Amino acid sequence: MNRLIERVSFGALPHAASALIALIAMMALFLATPAHAAPGVRSVPSCTKVNVSSTIEVAAGATWDGTAIYGKWVCLVGTASNMKGTQSESQIPMFKLNNGATVKNVVIGDGSLGSGTNLAAGGADGVHCYGQCNITNVYWADVGEDAATAIKLSGVTSKLTISGGAAFKAADKVFQHNGDGTVVISDFYVDNVGKLYRSCGNCSTQYARKVTVSGVRIGTVNVAVVGVNSSYDSKSGISGKYDVATISDLVYSGSKTKCDTYVGTGKGSEPGKDTNSSNIARACIFK
Repeated sequence: MNRLIERVSFGALPHAASALIALIAMMALFLATPAHAAPGVRSVPSCTKVNVSSTIEVAAGATWDGTAIYGKWVCLVGTASNMKGTQSESQIPMFKLNNGATVKNVVIGDGSLGSGTNLAAGGADGVHCYGQCNITNVYWADVGEDAATAIKLSGVTSKLTISGGAAFKAADKVFQHNGDGTVVISDFYVDNVGKLYRSCGNCSTQYARKVTVSGVRIGTVNVAVVGVNSSYDSKSGISGKYDVATISDLVYSGSKTKCDTYVGTGKGSEPGKDTNSSNIARACIFK
């Protein structure tokens, strides 16, 4: 009986080993494949202009889908004085996303006004996310004050996920991170912008923030790809903390830095550059 078991076990071993080797090879291939390959160069979809005079609010957990609502691509253009898309801090958002909300398949701003930045093209202050939100396949034809801002919601750890789409003509940054938690940017294209992302340098309440940039292609960036606070001073209220930017599958051949580092501070003060090499290394992670 024991000899029969030995013959069966050893006879099956080569087949089991072959299957194991095949499985390991498949796992290695999967792990070697980028999670988000950068897209090619993108342009704004052809769209029908729709004037907007006040913020569009999306309820918690709901989805606002432009192509489903209008049956075609539309470009939303703010017409109110505080939706012109200037760098004024008084600009209101085109969309307010409550916790769990999604906006998708729409163009924000009028891209036909020229090739410069700060053209007051009706982009308003983009999208405001309160808590955890998704922005999917949205195009900013002309970024207003910002394209999107992550804002703290009491009791919720913030997470803003941007996937698909593109942004153009931003005088300053594209995505602004004021709340806590994480901003995730993937499968995205930008051109003629100041920065892709900035963690708030002097918010009244500061947080150690995270940003993940994966599969992003950048044309022209005028300042830096991302800006993070690699340290925080005593005025920030979180001295000893720091942001972390994790960047992978980034396609950018320009001369601007990929990860700009600052000393985060409190409201009323201006954040200075952080040139400490140890701080930079812990805050800017490239994969």
